[in-house]
Amino acid sequence: MTKRWQLQAGAPTAEAQLTKELHISPVLSKMLVNRGITTVEEGRHFLRDTIADSADPYRMKGLEAAVLRLDKAIDEQERIVIYGDYDVDGITATAIMCAVLRDLGAAPEFYIPERQSEGYGLHQEALEYLQQIGTQVLVTVDCGIASHDLVARFNTAMDIIITDHHEPPPKVPPAYAVLDAKQVDCSYPYKELAGAGVAYLLCRALWQKRRHTPLENYAEIAALGTIADLVPLTGENRALVRAGLQRMRQGANMGLQALFQEARIEAEKITAGRIAYTIAPRLNAAGRISHAKQGVQLLLSHDREETRTIAARLTALNQERQRLEQDIAQLAATQISAQGREKDGVLIAYGEDWHPGVIGIAASRLVEKFYRPALVISIQNGIGKGSCRSIPGFNMYQALQFAEDLLLQYGGHTMAAGFSVRVENIEALRRRLCEYAAQQLCPDDYIPRLAIDMQLDIQDISLELIQELSCLEPYGMGNSRPIFSLSRAVLQHIQPIGAGNRHLRLVIDTPQRELTAIGWSMSEAARSLLDGDQVGLAFQLERNEFRGQVMPQLVVQDIHAPEVSVHLNRATMVDVYTAVRVILQRCKISVYAVQQRLLRQLENRYDGHVLYAALQVLTEIGVLRTENTAGGLVYYLPVIKEKMQLENSPAYCKYTSA
Repeated sequence: MTKRWQLQAGAPTAEAQLTKELHISPVLSKMLVNRGITTVEEGRHFLRDTIADSADPYRMKGLEAAVLRLDKAIDEQERIVIYGDYDVDGITATAIMCAVLRDLGAAPEFYIPERQSEGYGLHQEALEYLQQIGTQVLVTVDCGIASHDLVARFNTAMDIIITDHHEPPPKVPPAYAVLDAKQVDCSYPYKELAGAGVAYLLCRALWQKRRHTPLENYAEIAALGTIADLVPLTGENRALVRAGLQRMRQGANMGLQALFQEARIEAEKITAGRIAYTIAPRLNAAGRISHAKQGVQLLLSHDREETRTIAARLTALNQERQRLEQDIAQLAATQISAQGREKDGVLIAYGEDWHPGVIGIAASRLVEKFYRPALVISIQNGIGKGSCRSIPGFNMYQALQFAEDLLLQYGGHTMAAGFSVRVENIEALRRRLCEYAAQQLCPDDYIPRLAIDMQLDIQDISLELIQELSCLEPYGMGNSRPIFSLSRAVLQHIQPIGAGNRHLRLVIDTPQRELTAIGWSMSEAARSLLDGDQVGLAFQLERNEFRGQVMPQLVVQDIHAPEVSVHLNRATMVDVYTAVRVILQRCKISVYAVQQRLLRQLENRYDGHVLYAALQVLTEIGVLRTENTAGGLVYYLPVIKEKMQLENSPAYCKYTSA
C-alpha cells in the first residue's frame, strides 16, 4: 500500500540552541525537536532524567490516605485483596502491589476477572465474593474509576482504594481513596502514567514510609506494564522504562527471565520494542484465551522450575492466540474482499463463534491491510460482540455514538472501542458507520502517512550516528524510533529471504562499502523491483552484527518505486506466456525464481519492468496463479477450460493505453 511521506519541518533556531547547549549533534537536535522538545531544559530532562527526578508522590490526590490505610492494614494483619485487570498493565500492577505488600509483611491476595465471562472492571458478583471471604481492604489497579455505583454499594463492607489511569467520569467513585492523575483536582504534574505506573507510585510512597529508603525493586515490572499499555514513553514513563530495562538486563525478576529464555532474547538485546512484540503478547495471551492469573503467578514466583513451567505454558497459549488471530483475520479479510467492500468507508466482518479474545487483534490486521476503520464481530446466540480499531481522523467512540440506537452497549476511545449488537442490526450498523465516515473523512484520509524525521545522504549513515541515536531510547508511543529517507538509492541486488521467503533483503550501491537493508514481510516488493532500479527508501537504522563484523543496516519502512514507462501489446503477452509455460510446465515454482528465469530468457528483448507487468496481467486473467506454501509464494499453471481475454485485466488496459 502506497504511503504518503511527510518530512518533518523542524525548527532551525531551536535545533541550533539544543546543539550548542547540550553538546549534541545537529541530527540528534532535530530528532528532539521533531518530538516536541524545543528548549534546553526540556532536552536535558528528556535525555537525563531518572526515577529520582519524578514528582513528589504525595502530589497525587488520595495518595496520603491510601498510604496511611495500607500502613495500618499491614500493622494489624488485615485481609488485603488486589483487584486487577486481565491485560499486561493490570497483571503487572497486580504483581507490583502484591510483591511490595508481601515484602512489607502483609499477606495480600489478588483477584482478576475472567475476560469472557466477567469482562473488564469491577463486578457485583466478585465484590460479593470478596466481602464473604472477609476482605477488609480492597485495592483496585488499572480499573475502578468508572465504578461509582458498585463502590458506593460496597464501601461500607470494606475500605476500597482505587488506583487507575483512565479518564474519570463526572462522578468519581466514593472510595476510601482514589488515585488517578487525570482527576480534575489532582495536582500530580505527569498525567500519562499507566496503571502499573500508578501502582508503583503508591508502592514507592508506602515503602518510603515503612522502610525510610527508596524502593529499588520492581521497576522492571512497572516498565513492562508501561510498555505494553502503549502510553507515551515521555517524562516519568520514559525514566521508569529506562530504569526497568536496565534491571531486566541485570536479571531482575525470575519470571521475566524465564520469559526471555522462552523468547530467546539475550540480556544485551532487551529493548522496549522486543518487550512490546515478544514478551507482552505472551502475558496478554493468558488473559485472552485462558486466565490472566498465570501472568501474576509468574511475576511473583521465586521458584525457578515453576517460572519455567508457566513461561512455557504462556508461550504455548501465545502460539494458540496467534493461530486463532491469523485464522480470524484471514476469514475477515476474505469476507470483505468477497463482498467487494475493500473501499467501504468502514469495514465490518463477522462470524459465528469467532474467539472474542482475539477479535481486536484481527481488527488491527484489517486496518493494516486495507487502511480503513475496521470492526470484527463474534456472534454467539444471536448477539455480536465487536471490537474496533481506527485510523487517524476517525473517532471510533464518536462513530459508535452516532449508531448507539443500533447497539446494546459500547465504550472505548478514539482509536479503539468495543460494543455489542444484535445480529439482525449488523448490516444497519455497517450502513450507519459508512454514513458517518462519509461525513468525517475524505479520500486523502484513506492514504496512510509516514512521518520522515530527516532526509539523509548515503555518506551520513554510520555506526557513529546509530550510537548517538541510542540516546533517544527507550522508544515507544510518543517517542517512536526515528525514520529517515534516501531519495535516490540504487538497488544493487534484491532477494526474498527468510522462512517462506516472506522478507526482503536489499543491497544498496554505494561508493565506499556494501550497505544492506531488510524489509520485514515486504517480499512482495520484489515482484516490481529490479537490480539497478533507483528508489526512494524510508527506513530506520540499526547495528547489524554478522560473522564478527558490525555494520549499519537499514530497516525498510516503505519503498517508493521508480516511475517506469511500460507498454504492453498482444504480441508481448504471447511471448511472455510462452516462456512462462516452458519454465513452469507442470511444476510449482517460487515467484522469485520464475521472475529470474524469465529475465534471463527475455532480457534481450524486453525491459524487466515490462516482463513484471506481463506477469501481473497473466495472474489477473487467471492463466497464471499464485499459491502460498510453506516455502513461500509460488506460481503455477491452472487447467483452463474457457478462453481468457486480455481486456479483462485492469493492468493490461492500463499498460496498453500508456
